[in-house]
This record gives sequence, C-alpha cells and structure tokens, in this order.
Amino acid sequence: MGIMNRGVVYGLWDYSNDNSDELAFHEGDCMTIVRREDEDEIEWWWARMGETEGYIPRNLLGEPPSLHQQKPPELL
Repeated sequence: MGIMNRGVVYGLWDYSNDNSDELAFHEGDCMTIVRREDEDEIEWWWARMGETEGYIPRNLLGEPPSLHQQKPPELL
C-alpha cells in the first residue's frame, strides 16, 4: 500500500492529530503518500492532502476502491 495507485490512499476512519506535524483526516479522505517508513519510524508515513502535509498512521489507511468491487447502481 502507498506504492501502487501513484501513492494514493484513503482514510478508513477519522483521525484527529495529536501533534502539529500530524495530518488530521476523515473517513474517505484521499491522500498521497510522499514518504514511507524510514529507519526511525515504520508506523507513520508522510502524506499530502491538498496543500497540507504531515504524518499519518498507516494502520488507518486503505487503497482506492476498485471499480470491480463497487456495487452496481440500483435500478428503479
């Protein structure tokens, strides 16, 4: 995750930042991974959402929904 789809990931749950270098997001928000783990940190990734960047907890992220996984629209 965070490598395919041009680094695009989605928030699976809401997250409120605890520190100023963290990025707050809501369920469904789209973010782009700028930098994955380094030698000091493997659970947090650096991401961009709009014009804002910050650390995000990778365990709250998911991949973009696949077109094959989407439910067909209901017919009236």
